Amino acid sequence: VAARAWVQVEARGAFLLVMEVARLLGLEEVGDATPRQRLLLRLLTPLAKLYTAKQAVAVVSEGLEAFGGQGYMEDTGLPCMLRDAQHVRPQVLSIWEGTTNILSLDVLRSMAKSRGEVLQAFCSDVQTRMRAAEGSAGLAGAAEEVLRAARGVGGFAGRAATRGSSFTETAARDFAYSLARTYAGCLLIDHALWDGAEPADVYAANRWCEQDLTPVLTAEGRGCYDDVARDTQLVMGEAADVKSKL
Repeated sequence: VAARAWVQVEARGAFLLVMEVARLLGLEEVGDATPRQRLLLRLLTPLAKLYTAKQAVAVVSEGLEAFGGQGYMEDTGLPCMLRDAQHVRPQVLSIWEGTTNILSLDVLRSMAKSRGEVLQAFCSDVQTRMRAAEGSAGLAGAAEEVLRAARGVGGFAGRAATRGSSFTETAARDFAYSLARTYAGCLLIDHALWDGAEPADVYAANRWCEQDLTPVLTAEGRGCYDDVARDTQLVMGEAADVKSKL
């Protein structure tokens, strides 16, 4: 049951993230989007693509595993779902929609071109949505985690800007994951505050916010982005010192 509950929480977070992008896109297409909404759309589009594509790999795998051996048998149709059905083609998503690293760099590009305005819009929207949870006994703690995460990624962006492009690009994937997890948590809490919400919605929001919302800060604290040469040596070995003929 615990594994199925994890799948449900991941699916809820992904659904709300994608639907928020769809809502913002609709507003943009009819000319009703505010400046902040347009900035959010620019940032959230690559975030939704990269993060939900990665979620799909793990979630679909868990789904097939739930069927035991039948999840592997071709005559059940389940393996075919994994390979061919449009909504469960996880590895296709993470390549066709743009690889995770390329989309992570697009997040950085959106910040650079807007001179940080997309991140300001992100943090402002999170703060606005989370104010409504301040008086909620069941959601105040989760809301504080989301606010702390938003402040954390904002602070990281400021520090990264002083460290040079190599540092920023190395951290790009974790930074994008942190933004996606933080905003999905924000949306789950916002949904759980709805008058028509059920107890399961509150639990899902709290469950989501129990994970590490800011892996970029965790990795930064461990010094993971300080020496790219070590990663290069680990991957390439002696070939790392060979100069390209191109």
